[in-house]
Amino acid sequence: MKKILIAVIFFCVTASCNDFVDVIPKGNTIPETVDDLAKLMTCGSMSSPLYTFSDISYSIQYFEFYSDDYTAIENPNSSNYDTYFTLPIFQNTLKWADYIYANAESDYNWDGLYKSNYVANYVLDKIDVVENGVAYDRNDVKGQALVHRAMNYFLLVNLYGKQYDAATASTDLGVPLVLEADINKQYPRATVAQVYERMLQDLNDAISLLKVDAPEYNNIPGKATAYALRARYYLWQQNYDQAYADAIEALKLRGELIDYNNCSLRVPGMIAAGVNGYESIMQINPEIMYSRYRMSRSNCPFSSNMLAIIDTDNDLRYCLFYGTYEEAGIFVPMSWTRHVHSGINTSEVWLTKAEAALRKSQPNVSEAIDALDYVRRHRYVQSFYQETTETNPDLLLTEILNERRREITFTEMAFLDRKRLNADPATARPMTRTVYGETYTLPVGDVRYQLAIPLNVMELNPQLIQNER
Repeated sequence: MKKILIAVIFFCVTASCNDFVDVIPKGNTIPETVDDLAKLMTCGSMSSPLYTFSDISYSIQYFEFYSDDYTAIENPNSSNYDTYFTLPIFQNTLKWADYIYANAESDYNWDGLYKSNYVANYVLDKIDVVENGVAYDRNDVKGQALVHRAMNYFLLVNLYGKQYDAATASTDLGVPLVLEADINKQYPRATVAQVYERMLQDLNDAISLLKVDAPEYNNIPGKATAYALRARYYLWQQNYDQAYADAIEALKLRGELIDYNNCSLRVPGMIAAGVNGYESIMQINPEIMYSRYRMSRSNCPFSSNMLAIIDTDNDLRYCLFYGTYEEAGIFVPMSWTRHVHSGINTSEVWLTKAEAALRKSQPNVSEAIDALDYVRRHRYVQSFYQETTETNPDLLLTEILNERRREITFTEMAFLDRKRLNADPATARPMTRTVYGETYTLPVGDVRYQLAIPLNVMELNPQLIQNER
């Protein structure tokens, strides 16, 4: 097969004079076959050459700290305290500042997700005209690109746009909807409704095209991935009937969880040494449906309100994946552990099924409990675990949402889930935390739930309208 320099074909930087995202094709070989295009989505990226992920697998960086699950260490000069946490970008994130980035700074998430989108669009632009491949199916590769693009827009619209509201989505501003690999065009912001419509179309098309249910390597989307992402899509729209149906379809194809009762620390008392029985290579981890890489600082303590819902003696997530610095509090090791992965886990889909079963038009309490307990059996000390007995719908919903919060902590979904839940008065709550002795609050409905469009991007694209600050 013709050698292709995949790792250097695409590289994105912050906006140029003409574009809000400047994508510069690099390299000396042009993809000519379906196999070539497939490899664009599975190679290591130029900016992260040590990862076996392509630029298309980018996900949100450092944004888990926008959630109030975490707080700041009170002694920023501690030898155990990463200097990153003294930087303005981190301080702005923790304090929910109007602007996280200064004028000249790049917003890694905006740039990275549109960079990923360029790769997806390039594949989609070429997939119907290149020669057949040997190792890859044309429809399958097209379906993979569509899932990647749908994931990008899910993250983008929920970071920079308002939470989906059927009554206002047709006028609420979302993000630029870029559907072709053309670096010479500028785009205005599409509405939230338009972005959601495109996501749904991409996912519907992907489900009909994808040939593989659950690929061996989970950084490659399969049909299970598409169903899982569509279940998340419907959950964000409060369409619980459809979220429930798609969660079931996804779990039929890939529903395995690792039983943490069968895991142990490689070195007793040393979290950073790793965990026996847990697959740390995320691309082959059986409970990950869809993996995307991200780098993240991790020695950041839980907030008091997060610790209040964790059983530190019997929750094996806490026992296996969290440790304590003498000075720096609770942390997650900066390594390929369960929390550095960013994508979709089967546990999220099980909990989506639980929530949707309880909140759909014809609630099924017993099925909600079964899905919740399936996750809990794999996460709590076996001798401690007891099946859920709560049947009051409101109290059971609280249990499900608390379990979901414990499961998705230290991922960007912690914030996105809070933003989603704040759209419903029954589950809304403000976020608050104390940073270096000063208390900060992000009220329900505050404009800062929509991140500012990057200032350097605003300067270069006059068609963009800034979010209210």
